[in-house]
Parts: sequence; C-alpha cells; structure tokens
Amino acid sequence: MSIRARRTTFKLRKLLVVDDDAKLLASYRDLLSPYGFEVLTAPDGEVAMTIVESHPDILLVILDLAMPKMDGHQWLRWFRERKADAPVIVISAYKLEPGELDLNPSVVLEKPFHVAELLDLVGLFCGLGTPLESAKTT
Repeated sequence: MSIRARRTTFKLRKLLVVDDDAKLLASYRDLLSPYGFEVLTAPDGEVAMTIVESHPDILLVILDLAMPKMDGHQWLRWFRERKADAPVIVISAYKLEPGELDLNPSVVLEKPFHVAELLDLVGLFCGLGTPLESAKTT
C-alpha cells in the first residue's frame, strides 16, 4: 500500500481595498499579495459595492474615508447592513472622535502609518504567515 499526500487546491484569502488613489491601491496589492491574499481593489464606494456582492468570501476591508461619489462613512453603513461583523480597517488622514464613529467594529489607522502597523492588523483579523516563496521571487 502506498501513501500519497492529498492535494488540496490553494485558495487565496480575499481582501478588499477601497481608495481613490490608484498608486495606493497598487501599493496595498504589492504589500499583501505575497502573504497569500487576493487583493481586490475599488476606486470608490460604488465599485466596492459591486465587488462585495460578487465576492461574499471577502475576509477584510481596508477603507479610505475620503472618496468621491460615495464616501467611506456612507459605504460602511451599506456594508454593515450586509456583513455586520466583518472587520474593516478604516484609513484616515483626519483624527476621528470615538463618538462620531458609526464604524464599529472597525479599527482606525491614521495616516501616516507604518507598514508594520497595517500588517499587524491584517494579521490580527486574517492571520498573516511568512510571504510565499513563489511570490518572493517575482
């Protein structure tokens, strides 16, 4: 009798980043993809709504508050009606008061922030191992 390793298909964990800055979206993708995440991106809240509806397995959202069309507050209210407990990391250049936050359960990360802070939060919410070998070489 021979023993074979059972192969399972590797499935990337999905994150959604919503920000109107295309360079930042690319930076998030470059930063998080090597850790085994499929980084979905949206330039505004309206596009993000479509992505959420077509990808119910999103584990975490990274959300900028200041965006055109639909700002982060409006989008998050919409999102909470669908996924009340999903973690959301809110990125803001402005100091937010706890009383004005209708964003819970979320974490607010104020700009400028260190990459290590973001990685710590992603690790907390989704688990963060070492970068994949295949991604390191690309």
